[in-house]
Amino acid sequence: MLMEFKEYMMLIVASLQTGYSLEKALRQSESELKRLYPSESVLLPFVHVMNQRIGMNVQLEKAFFEFAKEVDLEEAISLAEIISFAKRSGGNYGKNIRDTAFKIEENLSVKQEIETITTEKRLELKVMCVMPLAILAYITITSSSFIAPLYGNALGILIMTACLIAYGLLIMLGRRIIEINI
Repeated sequence: MLMEFKEYMMLIVASLQTGYSLEKALRQSESELKRLYPSESVLLPFVHVMNQRIGMNVQLEKAFFEFAKEVDLEEAISLAEIISFAKRSGGNYGKNIRDTAFKIEENLSVKQEIETITTEKRLELKVMCVMPLAILAYITITSSSFIAPLYGNALGILIMTACLIAYGLLIMLGRRIIEINI
């Protein structure tokens, strides 16, 4: 939904740059969104309802704010607040909306980069969690006499238990480091 909203914002900005009013830009952006996402769009039903409300003479600011609440995206809510402020204060609200849309697009691209990096690190963590166990299983299967001293006496059992606890704690620490809320 976030990607579709980003595309929708850029469509609104493009329509505003061509000289359309905000109401016309919203309707035009809906038709363009239908072309981009013909059947699998998540955002399109919400956009259609918003344009229907505007068509029934509901204030644009109110309709967009209701749309933002239904969509439940932080970026949509902030854009709704900007639209509301710009419509009330007058002036060049097309420029304000365009600047806001570009800033939101930059934030979304940063979030995508962070998500890509953390996905890579999650995969690395999974590999690092499995490999020591796989190596230990391989050595146990192929040459059990090599591992026997570690489990055959009390000191070996104590050391391997401490290693197992440290291994578990490090896995938990790694998962905690990887969990980044964007």
